[in-house]
Amino acid sequence: MRTLPIRVNPIDGEALDSWLEALAHRTHTAFGDLLQAVGLATHPQTTAAWWMVGLSSTEIETVSAVTGVSSATLNRMTLHRYADDAVHIDRRLYVAERYLPWSTPTGSGFCPACLEETGGRWNLDWRLGWTFVCIKHHCLLAHACPECGGVQRGRAHIKETIPQPGRCSNPAMSALGRSPKRCGADLSHARVSIFRIEHPVIEAQRTINAIIATATPGFGLYNAHTQPRASVLADIRAVAGRVLAYATPRDLEAVIPADLLAVYRGPIRRSSSRRGPSRDPRQAVPTPAASAAVGVVAALNVLDHVSVADAGEALRWLVQSSRDQGLSVTATNIGWGKGISAALVGAQLAALGPLLNPSDQLRYRIGTPMPTHPAPSDVHSNILAKRLPPMLWPAWSLRFSIPKCYQRQLRPALAVALLLVHSRLSLDDSARIVDSPINGQAISRVLQLLEDHEHWPNIRAGLIRMAEYLATENVPIDYQLRRRLNYSQLLPDMTWAQICRDTGTPGAGTARAKIARSYLFEQLSGLPSAAAPWGADDSAFRTRVANFPQHLSPALSAALYEHAQEFLSHMDIKGEPPVWSPPANVFDGLLLPGPNPDDLDAAELRNLVNGEQMTLGTAAKLVGTSVDTARHVLQVAAVASSSATGVDHAAPTRASAYCTARAALPRSRLIELYHDQRMSLYDIAVDIGVSRQTITRLAHDYEVPLRQPCRHTRNPVDRDWLYEQYVTGRRALPDLAREAGMSTSSMARWAKTHAIPLRGRGGQSHSASLAAQRDVPSALEHDSTLVGTRTWQRLQLFACAARYRTLTVAAQELGVRPISLINRIKYLESELGMQLLVRPENGCAMQLTDDGIQVLRSLRQTSD
Repeated sequence: MRTLPIRVNPIDGEALDSWLEALAHRTHTAFGDLLQAVGLATHPQTTAAWWMVGLSSTEIETVSAVTGVSSATLNRMTLHRYADDAVHIDRRLYVAERYLPWSTPTGSGFCPACLEETGGRWNLDWRLGWTFVCIKHHCLLAHACPECGGVQRGRAHIKETIPQPGRCSNPAMSALGRSPKRCGADLSHARVSIFRIEHPVIEAQRTINAIIATATPGFGLYNAHTQPRASVLADIRAVAGRVLAYATPRDLEAVIPADLLAVYRGPIRRSSSRRGPSRDPRQAVPTPAASAAVGVVAALNVLDHVSVADAGEALRWLVQSSRDQGLSVTATNIGWGKGISAALVGAQLAALGPLLNPSDQLRYRIGTPMPTHPAPSDVHSNILAKRLPPMLWPAWSLRFSIPKCYQRQLRPALAVALLLVHSRLSLDDSARIVDSPINGQAISRVLQLLEDHEHWPNIRAGLIRMAEYLATENVPIDYQLRRRLNYSQLLPDMTWAQICRDTGTPGAGTARAKIARSYLFEQLSGLPSAAAPWGADDSAFRTRVANFPQHLSPALSAALYEHAQEFLSHMDIKGEPPVWSPPANVFDGLLLPGPNPDDLDAAELRNLVNGEQMTLGTAAKLVGTSVDTARHVLQVAAVASSSATGVDHAAPTRASAYCTARAALPRSRLIELYHDQRMSLYDIAVDIGVSRQTITRLAHDYEVPLRQPCRHTRNPVDRDWLYEQYVTGRRALPDLAREAGMSTSSMARWAKTHAIPLRGRGGQSHSASLAAQRDVPSALEHDSTLVGTRTWQRLQLFACAARYRTLTVAAQELGVRPISLINRIKYLESELGMQLLVRPENGCAMQLTDDGIQVLRSLRQTSD
């Protein structure tokens, strides 16, 4: 193989076909002969596209051997250097395909000044659609001959002629025939627009060059969201193509420098060739450098922003402009461009965000650092359905309180809203999955109210944070299973009555039991009380259930907690706490409309409600919060107090009272102790270390018949004996009860039956009490000090009240409550063993009995 006698070295960045033309010109050889000499004449392709696309390894070795240029240098002189990034190459056909980022299969731009300086040598990157400016000379590239208007490098050089570098090789405009005369115009005389060195279009070209030279570009949006080079270029092309296609002149004036925009709008000389420059912006490949420059500058104005939210804000004008022109731009079709990155998708969704309804804003996670399309599968929704109660936890829902939206509607609406995040579910489907008490239409109204609030961006961010927390963190309760439980045996009336007795809670009746049962049902299932088997959708009843936390004492809270654990254990639910509430720190840094329950002083609130006997509404207003927040704070405070006194609500061992009893007492053992050894349930409970109620429940579960309670037949207690022993002998009731073989309470009942007053704790002696009952008037006649202090006070109050027509009027005049006055006089009558007043009905005046008159007369004599 012969080598060429004359060598011409390629210049830096030169294209292969330009170097071959320079070599043919230097050796004064026809272009076809030179191709044959370097081993390229037999290639089936004879167009310029072949030269800019690339060579096979055999061809590169041949050219290298003949010309003395290294294989690496030759490889860098073809478009293969930019393969699959700046241009896509079909290696089977050796052509550059048009549909990828602004690849230019035919034609090339050029810098006239560079051609003049290098003697007509062409840079390889001029063939890329991404090159629109010469950085060295700060000018736009020219694309057409200044004489004939033809696009340069659109076809191969004629084989029979010697190339003239820097001259137009297109046929002259008037030339005809198979080998027409060449135009030959000096391309260095082409007129171009020159810009200042700091102009945005120059900076845009520098950015493009840096992107092409870097595998993973790092600028603007891609500093935090790293993307490969091909994706970044695809993003720029997608935005630029949209700008060129749909931006109005007024839109472009807001984002493009005036001098560049003037060049873009200026007249373009058209060629007679069909491959001449085009001003149709709907084409994906903007051929003129001005079109490419406008598109890239506009695209980088968006992508130069660091955050997705800021990029979306910068892109919103284009979305709105497209809509104003009647185009359908929605979250499902906004993915402009092929092969774009997730960062651009996020920016596009962020730009569309304010135009979406609140449901779609949650589905596409608008407002997050990276908005995304909803998950294609239901896995995410199924996870949340198990971890979400139908009524969102108050610890979270209270932070979203807004005017005109009560917690009764807000809590279920928020629960469904969390299910919408990153999901394709509709409102009605989401409501059905979590058994929501309200329908999709009601949920939509609540979301619209939230969107209208000034803090909607923070509200939306809070909802998305909650959904992400529940999807990733451990939630110890399966609410989907809880909603399916049978709650008909939850907190029976007898159990409630026993809890009231054990904890000293008033209201052991059936009505209060239903309220407590409904409260516990809401806590366990997450459903409203109306969904319970016994529930009633009554406003007054709902209010009583909602106000139940104000009656919660630490002891009552602990007892209800223990019963709830026993109930769940009975339902074969192990390892779950009865109740759970998520942390509130997910809202850190967010300005939400509702109050933070952690900011309230629970002790102060409880003192106002229980100590000063204020209504819950008045107390809440006094501390500057809502009634719903006050209820939640009181409930949390009761649970916390019970934990501080030894009730560990998080420990699974508390389920345990029942589980411990069940483990220690198999059915056979319980039958042996209870029936065979005749032990009482109380004694068995003491041995095991649980309550009697726990053993009773266990016996019911084992279907062990319980002994019927019966009264032991005892001899009646004689009054004279009891009087002698208790009053005269001053023996204690417990001693007398043990002697008689009965309980102390039974002995006290016998004393009451025989009208023997019991000694008070720290009060007067029995002798004084009996003397007061037998001969109070005579005692008063002699000395008031013979009567106890409290009795004397009641006597004085009775004397004052006797002056009025009714006790109600007397109470008003004396400044006491009527019920207090009536109770004191009743107690006085009990102490004296006589009736003092006759209180008639229908508003008639009360009358003194004979005993009352005698007592009143004695009081007056004593006062005298």
